[in-house]
Amino acid sequence: MEAYQERVSTTATADATRYLLQYILSARGICHENNLILALMKLETDASKWSTEQWTDKLNDHINAINVKLNVLGYKIIRINHGIGRNAVTLKNKQNLSLFENNTTVRDHEDSTTDLQPMVLPESSRFFVYVNLASTEETRLASRFNQNEMEFVKWAIEQFMINGEIVIEASASDTSVIVKEVSRILAEATGDSNLKKWVKFSSFTVGSTDLLQFQELTAMEIEELLIRLCELKWFYRTKEGKFGIDLRCIAELEEYLTSTYNLNTCQNCHKLALQGVRCGNEACRDEDDETGESCPPQIWHIDCFKHYITHVSKNCDRCDSLLVTDGVYVL
Repeated sequence: MEAYQERVSTTATADATRYLLQYILSARGICHENNLILALMKLETDASKWSTEQWTDKLNDHINAINVKLNVLGYKIIRINHGIGRNAVTLKNKQNLSLFENNTTVRDHEDSTTDLQPMVLPESSRFFVYVNLASTEETRLASRFNQNEMEFVKWAIEQFMINGEIVIEASASDTSVIVKEVSRILAEATGDSNLKKWVKFSSFTVGSTDLLQFQELTAMEIEELLIRLCELKWFYRTKEGKFGIDLRCIAELEEYLTSTYNLNTCQNCHKLALQGVRCGNEACRDEDDETGESCPPQIWHIDCFKHYITHVSKNCDRCDSLLVTDGVYVL
């Protein structure tokens, strides 16, 4: 009987693992952590017994099992954090997609007689992305786009990179989630809620009008391609109609982007940062030992900036500039 129950449990676990992979693929290969936890809750039968931490651990076990199978095929599910931070991602998903509204309930671990309580999922900026490990950036692009479309994608990425290095000395929009998060973080770190906002920003985004200047495709072809790129989560579109690089593209092409363009990685986690905070001191530059080129000023993802300014220092570790008053929003 015990052997039979063990076989049933093993089969159920394998089924859940397979369904989670199908779920990720059906979401075009990228899925938020809490979405996967909710999906897992639907697949498992003992939801009333587990805490949020246990669900997260269980999800990671399934992802690890998936990766064991995918490894021989040259694919992997990787974890990547969004640069705007867990608080902003959570708020955005609640407002736009209602990802965290659910009727899932759990029973108190310490008291099995208590009523079922709503499951409160944690704030998270983590996404799970299905990526091809074996191919180069060229073959990754070729698997989705024709030659002219590939050239457009590479050209558009170059425009994003060029634009991202331009620092605009003006006030950023108060509605920007980056501006709101930085204000909240600085207020918590300093105890001063009346700090002046920074008056410099940059953005690795480009307007649609500029992207229509690509010569090898018609305007209609470019518009259709941009829609497809956004659906694939390679590009994203802002409310202002600008386009930028989305998480799927970063996950697939991070090594290519950092090696091809003179990009600085996050000071804290050493991953590519295209949204967050940059040191506002223009002299905050190091020289690359191999190329001799000067690296851009220090940059942080939002959550990494919060950790740094709260627990490490309020001054840039490279140039000692006071980050509280001299920073650049990377929108």
